[in-house]
Amino acid sequence: MNWSLINGTVVNTHEVHESGYVSIQGDQISGVGKSISGRDGLQLDVTGCNIYPGLVNCHDHLLGTYWPRVGDRRPYLNWLEWDNDLKLSPVYAERQKIESPDLYKLGAFRHLICGVTTVQDHIPHFVRELFAKDLSIKIADQFAMAHSIGSFALKWGDGIVPEHRKALENNIPFITHCSEGFDQETINSVKVLADHNALSEKTVLIHGIAFTDEDIALLAENRCNVVWCPVSNLYMFQKTARVKELIEQGVNVVLGTDSPMSGSTSMIEELHLSREYYQSFYGEELDPKAQFEMVTTGAAQALCLKDRGSIKKGNAADLLVLRSDKTDPYRALVEMDYNEVMLVVIDGQPVYADPSFESLLENTGQAMHRVLVDGTEKLIKDDIMQVVNRIREAVGFKKILDFLPVEVV
Repeated sequence: MNWSLINGTVVNTHEVHESGYVSIQGDQISGVGKSISGRDGLQLDVTGCNIYPGLVNCHDHLLGTYWPRVGDRRPYLNWLEWDNDLKLSPVYAERQKIESPDLYKLGAFRHLICGVTTVQDHIPHFVRELFAKDLSIKIADQFAMAHSIGSFALKWGDGIVPEHRKALENNIPFITHCSEGFDQETINSVKVLADHNALSEKTVLIHGIAFTDEDIALLAENRCNVVWCPVSNLYMFQKTARVKELIEQGVNVVLGTDSPMSGSTSMIEELHLSREYYQSFYGEELDPKAQFEMVTTGAAQALCLKDRGSIKKGNAADLLVLRSDKTDPYRALVEMDYNEVMLVVIDGQPVYADPSFESLLENTGQAMHRVLVDGTEKLIKDDIMQVVNRIREAVGFKKILDFLPVEVV
């Protein structure tokens, strides 16, 4: 199908088109610019809205999509202490009653309603391949990996050296948790990676709360990427990465939500909290444009996703349309709320929309389910309430999930 969004503000890192258009052919963007006169196909007028690339979330564990957060002994020394508490918690036992594919679907819905179209799911590939079926968003699944650095790391992947080599040879990221805690092994994580020649532009380090000055210099020198997860870090450790210093040194810093059992309820919360933290800790505002890049161009760069993160011809037609009264389109994104999400498009197909765009959905022939999201009526392609009801049946009561504020209309 060929169709276009017209009269919206098209937002990229280096260019903003007011009263612009985005044309879609099949699953790709076929054009973008300031005028659409003479173009064929369905045209959807989005006057008063901003058009963004679909957001990219650089860290989650979709199998851990559940609620509430766990952690009675905070702050923790390292991730393992928290994980031990997780495995002994009643909420973990409750989660174990739920079919794994439904946990994956929950995670996808959690991101979709915030405009996230791609997520990195950090788990061994064979696990994901078993359970990540028919999801409403994309998973960035081409990466080399380790769980973390140290003697108590889970045995994910084939080891630091072969996994990093795999990343270099295949132009994919090498992703690992790093410096998530305060024991000596965890503090030494970057040094270990450096000793193994595993720091490069393909290296993506998650968390980094224990980074030293020397670590940051090494990461900058080797053009590494860091995934900042402030909600999770502040919850578990009461500390987060030295993000201002990382940015000033030129490190590509991107955002991740982590799973809701330790992290944020949503990318919306992550965007808001990161701004609040930066203002409080550094006494200055986090630049909205820099934050926009953390979930678009910078995120796509970190994950080696060449067809995502920006609105340009030939890229995947993954789009987020927001309605906002803010004049700065970057600020509008980083301060957004659920009710401002008007349309989410993945591979050229509308998958989530405001009812005001129902005419588009009728023309595409896409059947949609009507729900309330945070009190506002929305249309969604997949039957979200069917999944929620299966989960409630599995646990035996009407489970409320704060990261999924969805009800039947």
